Amino acid sequence: MDTRWLTTVLTILTALNIFAFSADAAPAQGTLCQPPRHAKLAMDQRDNWREDCLKKRKATLTFNQCMAIASSMEYSNNAEDARMVCLYDLSKTLSLKECAQVAKSMEYADSGDEARWECIRKNNTTISKNQCLKLAKAMSYPANVQRAGQYCTQELK
Repeated sequence: MDTRWLTTVLTILTALNIFAFSADAAPAQGTLCQPPRHAKLAMDQRDNWREDCLKKRKATLTFNQCMAIASSMEYSNNAEDARMVCLYDLSKTLSLKECAQVAKSMEYADSGDEARWECIRKNNTTISKNQCLKLAKAMSYPANVQRAGQYCTQELK
């Protein structure tokens, strides 16, 4: 076998592999931050791919794009982390409705309550008492329900 031919083939395959694994490559519609199917990655590797892409693109993503990437995660803890990126790190400030949507989509009690508190904090000058109480009642831990309820009734105007 000709070694130049083998070297050329290996070089081409390496270049294709680098392109395929580049999170900066322009994604097709509906495949934002999705690993290529031919990559044959394990579940954790696919989630790592999505997470790296999400973190690189967070400044340009819309809320819906961010949540779609989070929903595509295969491990629930990775999905929670991605939703936290949507909550805290997008360049556009989330509306109360979007913030509540993130909180509602949380699978774990801790992160759900944290997100609800963040919604109350971010919107404390514009949220109504009823909206605040709705978020408070949706909290998982009784102590958070009570404390948030008190905040809503005593601190909001």
